[in-house]
Amino acid sequence: MLTPASPAQLAALAERLGAGYAASPDLVLEVARTADDHAARSDEAFGRYCRTQLPPVLLRLLAAESEVAALRTVTARHVAAADLGEDPQPRDLLDACQRVGVNLRADVADAQEVLQAETRYTACH
Repeated sequence: MLTPASPAQLAALAERLGAGYAASPDLVLEVARTADDHAARSDEAFGRYCRTQLPPVLLRLLAAESEVAALRTVTARHVAAADLGEDPQPRDLLDACQRVGVNLRADVADAQEVLQAETRYTACH
């Protein structure tokens, strides 16, 4: 299990990286490939590569870590509310996720389609 980054660590990383764009999955794969054969590069070429290719990968990591932290917090609050006798609804969880910048509505719609297909399949067999 990964140890989640603290909010202070995420803020420090965001400050260090500054503005930029998060890497595409293809760029992440390219960076991984390049890390394997970095010995073949000159120091200058590798330094340039690190300055241009690694920041977007780190921004992607920052975005992922931030989203995971937000989801953990929102989910924990939802469960804690239920444990304390409140009656939080799934829609409350979706709304809380939306407020912290995690939009799960498309994921829920996809999951509903899968569940409906599974139900149809089970009914036929």
